[in-house]
Amino acid sequence: FLVVFCRRVSHPKQQTAMESDSSAPFDKVVVAVGTYDGVLAGWDLEMTKKKKFKISFATPVHEGSVRSIVIAQRNADTASNIPQPGALLSCGYDEVLRTHDFSKKINSTGEVRTPAEFGTPVCSAFAPPLSFETHNNPAPGSTHCLIGFSEGKLVLYKKKDWSVQHVLAGHDGGISCISVHPSGKICLTGGESDGKLKLWDLTKGRLAFVSKINPFQAKGGRTSYDAVSNIVWADKAPDGNEAYAFCYGNHITVRHVANGKDLLDVDLPSKVNEICFLSVDAGLFVAAACNDGSLPVLTVEDGTSEERRAIMAIEPVDGPIAGEERFKCIKSLVGGYVVTANSAGVISLMELNGAIRMITSNQEEGGEPNEGRNGNGDNNDDEEEEEEEEEELAVDIVDGVQLGTGARITCLEAWCCSSVEKDDGSGAEDERKELDEESTKKETTRNEKEKKHHRSDKHSHTGKVTIEDDALKRARELVASAKKIQTRKERKKKKQKRSR
Repeated sequence: FLVVFCRRVSHPKQQTAMESDSSAPFDKVVVAVGTYDGVLAGWDLEMTKKKKFKISFATPVHEGSVRSIVIAQRNADTASNIPQPGALLSCGYDEVLRTHDFSKKINSTGEVRTPAEFGTPVCSAFAPPLSFETHNNPAPGSTHCLIGFSEGKLVLYKKKDWSVQHVLAGHDGGISCISVHPSGKICLTGGESDGKLKLWDLTKGRLAFVSKINPFQAKGGRTSYDAVSNIVWADKAPDGNEAYAFCYGNHITVRHVANGKDLLDVDLPSKVNEICFLSVDAGLFVAAACNDGSLPVLTVEDGTSEERRAIMAIEPVDGPIAGEERFKCIKSLVGGYVVTANSAGVISLMELNGAIRMITSNQEEGGEPNEGRNGNGDNNDDEEEEEEEEEELAVDIVDGVQLGTGARITCLEAWCCSSVEKDDGSGAEDERKELDEESTKKETTRNEKEKKHHRSDKHSHTGKVTIEDDALKRARELVASAKKIQTRKERKKKKQKRSR
């Protein structure tokens, strides 16, 4: 396929359903990362508050680097049916698997030491995998865990007691990545050096299909392959069916599940470290984390055209080496939001709906390729300057945070949820009315108590008292006599002062 990079046009921002300022499709984001130093760290971000990352834990968990982390899908809460993050699994270079609990601030809740002959655990995935479904369609909880090893074995563990259920042959030369289908019944694995992509039937514990990737060089009659860096599944392809994507070297392929047709098959200018799908109302897109610091967004289409529209949401770094600006990881949330991590240890929450709108607007208006980005003369430059204040960005960075002084991040996982339904706002309105009614009842009760207390005081202090006439006369005489005595004493004191 020929990739046509669209021009970044300047146009007024429009309030749409995908705007992040007022209608984020989730309320909370949880991010966890593993580092080259064996540290596991995590942050929370509340979309309804300041939209700032707040660190929740940072602790060393492995001797050596953390090779992989993955979050399990917890069974839906029976009371609210809202999906919650399950256990977090970390795989270390020390050949140990550790489970952690978010509710216990990531204290280690279990440890499994892998067999030495399997090598280092390189990649991991839960089955069924983590899902961001709404509470109307709760996803089933994870029951098994798949671990890929450097010696090529694929091991299926039972999550309940971490006993081994299957040991599959895997790949010659090691397994580089695993991705489980949303159903949890099949999975795809990529080889480190054998150039193979394998489909596994997890219900029967056997190999179902094998496909080859393109070799990158052939010297002396020997064929060499890049490692398959990442594999991801899409719930819906453009025709409504399923698709999956994988990347190796600087190559990205999106393939239809039903007929095996390539919906996207392109080479990018730089090595691709990770990819993710962006499934929005406008269609299906792929975002890539690249070694040159760029973040391209590409369309996935099911048509006869050999062209695929794309845009550089973040431009590559100038110079031959990107250094700390390299994007190492990218994970998709919902509604066009992604979480990224770069070589400088910076974790960012981004919204890519601006890039998607630019691609779709270029398609509708017949926009020109990226070569014309600088315009066709001074008139275009003047127009761009006039509209600069209203220009819509291809990427909106909600917030970013750096781990320490720049720790080397090796893996990333992200989860999001919506705690309040936002379909029509009726739920929030009903809750507000109930609170108002409750406060009104409390105020009424308080007023009644005060009135009763006031009536009782009035009755006890202002009631009519009957006194006999003789007693009243005697009391008046005593008061008059006391006043006379007081007056005499005051006169005597004045005389004494004068005599002195």
